This record gives sequence, structure tokens and C-alpha cells, in this order.
Amino acid sequence: MNEIIVVDVNEMPFEEVRRGRVKTISRKRLPVEAGVDGLTLEFSHCLVPDGYFTPRHKHNFDQIRYTMSGIQSTGCGDLGPNECGYFPEGTPYGPQKQEGESIALVLQFQGASGEHLLSNEEMNATYEKMIAEGAVFENGIWRGKTAEGRPQNKDAYEAIWEEHEGHELTFPAPRYREPVMMLANNFSFVAHRRLPGVSVKHLGTFSEMRHAVSFLRIEAGAAIPPTDHEDAELAFLLEGRVTYGGREWGPGTYFWIPAGAHSTEMAAIEQATFYTIILPIVVDMAARRATKLAAE
Repeated sequence: MNEIIVVDVNEMPFEEVRRGRVKTISRKRLPVEAGVDGLTLEFSHCLVPDGYFTPRHKHNFDQIRYTMSGIQSTGCGDLGPNECGYFPEGTPYGPQKQEGESIALVLQFQGASGEHLLSNEEMNATYEKMIAEGAVFENGIWRGKTAEGRPQNKDAYEAIWEEHEGHELTFPAPRYREPVMMLANNFSFVAHRRLPGVSVKHLGTFSEMRHAVSFLRIEAGAAIPPTDHEDAELAFLLEGRVTYGGREWGPGTYFWIPAGAHSTEMAAIEQATFYTIILPIVVDMAARRATKLAAE
């Protein structure tokens, strides 16, 4: 369970994401096996199409987006290339009105409330079931009726979640008034205290669960020695080339580093820059679950 996974995203196919929205996002779903019952992590390399639309809405989970190319519409400040946004649970954003295509890395995961995030399989199966039963989705909205037969509209995700879970979705109280938009080009790399030729551009650490968004740079000829990783981490190679595990890896390489994993040396053949997110929530949710089970 603590094995590090390395994949070349360039070799992966796109799949459609069906969520009742206007137009369909295509994505490459990247491995993020938390190993914690009830904890869902979804990390994707996404193509957001021209004309994609969602109404103003909010989530019962956290989301972090990074734009690789194009401009992502968010309804609260668009995200251009090399810009990153944190969309906290309970905080509204949108409407999204996408103009032109955008390529983005998108992470969705439980927020501090621990509310269940439906997995891709749960979302797709429930959506297809609702369609088969006559549900209508229009402009990102579920067009339904109350038990008394009156018209009732809901955000598509909210309606799918409630159908799957069997009860009304109660959104967590927002911890942030607005999503946090990070202009990464205006941040600086800071030299690592102990590793020559290694530097970090830290964009922010969020909520009491302390998810941290950064860029990691390794200069040509420098290396990161074997490391024990207390917390889960994902790293996407944006530029440059490195050697790891006896192989050479280039742009588009993705590393999933589980909590408790041991990594071997990584050396830069040429200057290499990674987009990284550290996720203490994996260990913290496991501890929270263990405490709950012990009390039962």
C-alpha cells in the first residue's frame, strides 16, 4: 500500500466525465490510492472544452485546480497558465462559462468536514441510473419535482449526490468567503535549507487539514536523496528531465507518493520543475477513523 506509483500521462487515454453539465470534460484519471476506507481522492489531467458551463454552485468537498494551458473560467477570476485555485468546501463559485479549451490538473478530495466525496464510479453509475429513470439535466441543473409534484431545480452534482446517498446534502459552513486564486508567476523559489540545487515555491497551506500547494525545482546535476514520506504527496513533472527508479522521465510524468512511502534518489538530467500537493489529510483521516472505531 506504500508503493510509489509513476506513470507517463502522455500515454494515457482521455475518458468523458458525465455530470449533467453543459458540454463534457475529458480527463485522464491519475492514480491516488489513499488506502483509507471512506476517503476519496480524484486527481485528473483534464481537457475543459469550449462552451463548458456550470451555474454558480458549491461543493461538500475541496478542489484544487492548476492551469497548464488556456484559461479556465471560474466565475470568480479566471485562471490563466501557471495559475492555481483552491475551491474550499462550502464556498460558492461560478458560473463557469468556458471560452476556448483549457488543459488543467484538478484534485478533488474530502474537506475538513469529512463529508463523502462520490467516486467517479459512484457518480457515473448514479447519473446513468437517474437518466434511465427519466431524470432531466439541463444547463448544469437537475430539473425535478418535489414529493407534492411541484417543480424543483438543483445543481446537478447535488442531485446526483442525494440520489446516491439517500438523504439531503447539507453543505459544510464555509471556512473561506471566496476561493483562493494563486498567481504563481508572482511567487519566488526559495532555496532548500539542506539540499543544494533544490528550491521550493510555496503557494499556500489551507484549512486545518494543511494541504499544501508548491512547485519543486531541481537544478541540472542536483538530486534529492532517498526520503521517507510521512504524508501523502502527488507530483507532476511540468518541465525538464529526471532519473528515478532506474529510468529517465520527462514532462508529463506523474508520481503518487503514499503516506509512509520511501522514495529512492531522484536526480535532474536538466532543470526539472514539479507541481506538488502534500496531503496530511490521508494520515489524519485514518487517525480520525481509528479513534471513532475505538470509541464504538
